[in-house]
Amino acid sequence: MKEEIQMDKKGSDKILSIYWFVILTLVAGGIFAMVYVFYGAPSDVREIEANLLAQKLADCVSKNGLIEENLFLNGDFNPAINSYFTDRCDITFDVEEGYGDEEKIQYFYKIEFYEIKDVVNPLFVISDGNLNWESECFIEKSNSKDYLRLVKCKERRFYAVDKGQKQYLIKILSGVGKSEKNVKQ
Repeated sequence: MKEEIQMDKKGSDKILSIYWFVILTLVAGGIFAMVYVFYGAPSDVREIEANLLAQKLADCVSKNGLIEENLFLNGDFNPAINSYFTDRCDITFDVEEGYGDEEKIQYFYKIEFYEIKDVVNPLFVISDGNLNWESECFIEKSNSKDYLRLVKCKERRFYAVDKGQKQYLIKILSGVGKSEKNVKQ
């Protein structure tokens, strides 16, 4: 009787090892499939980057609904702010080769200040980056490959007041190019 038990045990070990091999193959195949799906799908984060840039600019322009005082000079907007606003807000466009060449800069922003009674003509504009891309922000969406290669933009609007409680509408338009890195054909 002792011999029969040992023979059955050897046979069941062989069958069990076949099941383990099948299970390990299925697990390895599942891991391979998940990695392939994750890394095979293109991820375009330009719209998220444009949104983050717009949020950073909004925080730099206004805190708690009050426009930053350094934007003003003698009760009016400071025209010199345009030359150092990007540095003041700790924003750098120097992230890739070609910085300084207007055509190779991959970002832009434009901040417009409007009086509440006239929201058509801006009182003051602050801008930086590759402003040639601004026109691409207003092209209608389509599923063509050409549209996917266009700049991704984000527009934010909010109201703020100055120290004298004068109200302003502030529009921020930010855009990110980087289509060579983010758009797969």
